[in-house]
Amino acid sequence: MSNFKELRTQNVSHGVIAKPFADNQPLIDLASPALKMVNNFTQKTPVRAHHETTIADALKQTSSQQSDFVLVIDDDHKLIGIVSSADLQSAKITIIAQRLNTPRNEVSLRHIMTPINQLIGVSMQSLSYACVGDALQTMEHQGSMFLLVTTANNEICGLISARQIAKTLHIPLHISPIANSFSDVLESVDHPH
Repeated sequence: MSNFKELRTQNVSHGVIAKPFADNQPLIDLASPALKMVNNFTQKTPVRAHHETTIADALKQTSSQQSDFVLVIDDDHKLIGIVSSADLQSAKITIIAQRLNTPRNEVSLRHIMTPINQLIGVSMQSLSYACVGDALQTMEHQGSMFLLVTTANNEICGLISARQIAKTLHIPLHISPIANSFSDVLESVDHPH
């Protein structure tokens, strides 16, 4: 026990018990370290699904594993996109099913995913100096609901979800996807048909 030191003690005879934190008081705020919001794939294996997985099956996976997202992979198990659990339940699926002339329950992840080439990433090292607000500002500026996190070797090791930040901090989201093509513009406009 000679390697340890005794802690300084204090008088507790007044017996006052601390009050619990209010449920609406966030333990994390916009000034908190961004690393607190990283879904780290090296610590918890993320939900993955093949690009041909149906929306119904992906919803079952996200529910059973309590995940806000699904990593969409190809036949070689390479990441090709991401789908949020909110997208799995959105009206967007009905619109896509109509366009494909397919029943809603047969729409697959490849039809609704955000492709990897439309996602943005930052290094874990950059995040170690950033706060949650910096990450959210980056996602808002880039029009992206996800911020992928990379290692020094440029491997994807995690992600930050804008929805998860909003849910944790009880704040609204102000992220509008940026159209990269004319078809993206058409997809974002509600059509009467």
